[in-house]
Amino acid sequence: MLSHHDRQELEKIERWFELTEPALAARLRSGKPARPPLLRLVVVLTLDIIAGLLMLLGMVLNSPALLLTGMVTVTTAVIVHLSRFGRA
Repeated sequence: MLSHHDRQELEKIERWFELTEPALAARLRSGKPARPPLLRLVVVLTLDIIAGLLMLLGMVLNSPALLLTGMVTVTTAVIVHLSRFGRA
């Protein structure tokens, strides 16, 4: 249980959010997570597919250049996956 003072402080914070950031307050109230932007999804999936294809071609054709390019693309895909690219 929260004390009376804590509840008052939380109500003040809630009113402040509703006045300054109504969109954020509505999103928090609904409890639904935001959908990722379409651009991020397209970039991430494209990088994943290209990285896989380059690595596979590098192994099948025994081409160190393609294999190295695939490894660099995989590294880039991991960085994009872990970054905040395109997130709201």
